[in-house]
Amino acid sequence: MARIILQNENLNLDTNNKQSVSTGFISDRDILKKRSKRYLDTISKLDAKTLTDTKGMKELMNAIQEEFGTADTASLPLGIVAKCFLGHPHEVHTLDLSGSQIIKHYKIGEALPDDFEKARTLAKHNAYAFVEVYRDKIILIREDGTPSKL
Repeated sequence: MARIILQNENLNLDTNNKQSVSTGFISDRDILKKRSKRYLDTISKLDAKTLTDTKGMKELMNAIQEEFGTADTASLPLGIVAKCFLGHPHEVHTLDLSGSQIIKHYKIGEALPDDFEKARTLAKHNAYAFVEVYRDKIILIREDGTPSKL
């Protein structure tokens, strides 16, 4: 008879029950799932003045939390870079999710923080709605919510 060597009360080995263990870590498989319409719509409001008030920022953070669930902070994007539609001389804007939760609009030639600068050119490209910047990767998000890893 087999002996149980490793026992974890949170782990369910019954294949008929779809219970899972939440580790707080987001795998690449989860990161590459299509983004929800609510998330896309909320991020697209970054150029509108609707997200500058407290209610708007709360709505934004709720949409991000819904999209990524119970992920550990280290697994979440550092922030988002997107094309800015405020007009010349603005080029891109960032949403810093590392704790400051600041939305900032950058002018042409104005330097972005190091982690975000690598996404600038991609964010300006018309093929993408925005770019999620992680510590170790960049995820390109198309208008329909389809992600691609770079």
